[in-house]
Amino acid sequence: MIRYEYMKRIQNYFVKHSFLLMVLYSIVLSVLYSILSILRHNHFQSGAFDLGLYDQAIWKFGHFLGAYNTVKDRIIFGDHFVLTLPIFGILFYLWDNVRMLLIVQATVIATSAIPIFLIARKRLSSEFAAICVAITYSLFYGIQYGVYFDFHPIIIGVAIISWLAYFWEYDKKVLFWITFIIGLLTQENMGIAIAGLAAIYFFRKKYWKQAILVGIFGISYSLLSMKVAALFSPVGYQYWPQLPATLHDAFVRLFDSEEKRQVWLYSYSTFSFLPLLSPGSLLAVLVDLSQYFVTGPEFARMWSPFMHHRAILAPFLVLGTLDVLVVVKRIKIRVAYVAALLLGVSLVLQYVFHFPLNKLIKVEYWQKESWMQDTRKLITNVPSGVSLAAQQNLVPHLTHRNSIYLVWPREHDIDSMPCGQKLCWWLDFGTQADYLVVDTRPDQWLTQILESNEHWNSAIANMEKAGKIQLVNQVGGTKLYKIVKE
Repeated sequence: MIRYEYMKRIQNYFVKHSFLLMVLYSIVLSVLYSILSILRHNHFQSGAFDLGLYDQAIWKFGHFLGAYNTVKDRIIFGDHFVLTLPIFGILFYLWDNVRMLLIVQATVIATSAIPIFLIARKRLSSEFAAICVAITYSLFYGIQYGVYFDFHPIIIGVAIISWLAYFWEYDKKVLFWITFIIGLLTQENMGIAIAGLAAIYFFRKKYWKQAILVGIFGISYSLLSMKVAALFSPVGYQYWPQLPATLHDAFVRLFDSEEKRQVWLYSYSTFSFLPLLSPGSLLAVLVDLSQYFVTGPEFARMWSPFMHHRAILAPFLVLGTLDVLVVVKRIKIRVAYVAALLLGVSLVLQYVFHFPLNKLIKVEYWQKESWMQDTRKLITNVPSGVSLAAQQNLVPHLTHRNSIYLVWPREHDIDSMPCGQKLCWWLDFGTQADYLVVDTRPDQWLTQILESNEHWNSAIANMEKAGKIQLVNQVGGTKLYKIVKE
């Protein structure tokens, strides 16, 4: 009897305070996601692609300096057709710091668990089950890696998809179509993602007509915006897929690499493989992954489970899970128990697969090394407003300026033979750069310098020996050079 009363109190507490608990959880998760991404940035692990690229673009829009992006060396809309970027420029009037983007991204994606909670509560008639499902969604590995991997508009797009589903579910037509338009403007392939959402609702009798309309509009917009983006790029639309010749080849390409198989495993295991039983959800996932998986090797970098590309799967999988849980509820199985088990499995996988949030409980992730302090000290002494060239992981710390260029180590035929032979390592960057900022310490990652440490430091030494750069300032291994013009 006492045990029954105790359980009844817990149940009543969830019924009465479930929404507040969900809001508080979202706030806490926003803080954790913000810390995760900011620490990575503070430790010089973020990069020119994508944080530096978008940070400069947004900063320039906010200061009415045009749409030309010097990191990508083209009008920003020629990389991704993100028409909402100018709106983000307002953020820097609140805090003129790249970390502002990371905080906003973390907050937007963490609070997108709220519409998922509201949908789950309506469909399952269980506050406890709804909370479990929403938390499982919010901890999806794709979302974690999306937050961890710099800033990207597609993470904002994930939240938009979740709110779209809420407005659709609750029949808020005006808000739905406004959010639909904002979603399309967020990135050129968001139309395809929204079509994936439409595929899920197509299998529900009440929504199938609207789903067809949404799907047609979404795919049409994506195809059109890709064509428009190509006009702003000197190389055309670089993410245009090359489809396989046969269905058999397309199917094989969905699973023909270790990274692709990891994506399937991580995605479905997080939701205990329940979304496999939802035709609409499975179709949505196939449509999204086919953009990358069935194309050629030029998309190989997008196969990874460890970047932002997989975040968009979260709303598709959680809605598919709800489809299955509704059936579970109909056959008189306690849906709260199933949802609790679902969350439990997700938390176990969080530990087993070491997803990014785990880093916050590791001492080494918080530690500052002396070279970080040296690099930060030199960066603060870089003249403001000057045109700069910098290595991959230093660019995001220097992008609030009109011109910032990414440095690429390359081999060149040089007649003066500064390295003792004609073929020498050299640094390539924008010709308008006046200063060069580089880190010369040993054991840097390939993602930081885009080459081996030996070739990287050889390139710097060769340019200095040839009189192409002159040392202005040095703190530890980090150096500021003046670029000598011809």
